[in-house]
Amino acid sequence: MSGADAHPALQEAARSVLSQHDLVLEELVVRPRPGGPEVSLVVDLPEDRLGSADLDAVAAATTDLNAVIDADDSLLGPDPAVLEVTTPGVDRPLTAARHFRRARGRLLVLSRHDGEVHRARMLAVREDGTLVLRPEPGRDEKGRPVKLPKGAPDRLEISVDDVEHARVEVEFDPPEDLEALIAEAENDEQES
Repeated sequence: MSGADAHPALQEAARSVLSQHDLVLEELVVRPRPGGPEVSLVVDLPEDRLGSADLDAVAAATTDLNAVIDADDSLLGPDPAVLEVTTPGVDRPLTAARHFRRARGRLLVLSRHDGEVHRARMLAVREDGTLVLRPEPGRDEKGRPVKLPKGAPDRLEISVDDVEHARVEVEFDPPEDLEALIAEAENDEQES
């Protein structure tokens, strides 16, 4: 198994093709197999965009990248390659500032290196890597809203470096004021 560093020309070709479809390369892995290599790419939207990658764009990028690989033997050799292009799943751990930027508006469960665990909505990522979050306590076993403890802050600021593990929590009813929350956090960031 090899990563993108072992295939710089392939990485560059992939980035070029993906950019034409407004996608970015998250991960590239090449695995040898009998008859030719297997290439797996994980692609996503640029970090300034919200939402999910359009499957038609992913399919078109896959077709274009396949044509580039077939036309240039210097990328992977003359044998036919199997190409798999996917998007990150909801269970992907958030490990870099760009992952948190892409998760703006989403509900996260994150644990810090000191053992603290937070369930909070991702609002913004500052230039210095500080996450701006709104704590959200969730619901009890009967589905009733739980209140935050008295005196709990309405905003959390945590450095990306202090996060041990973070993931997006699936939710079916995001708050109605979500767009306003994100806009307010981004305005606060621009003013500071």
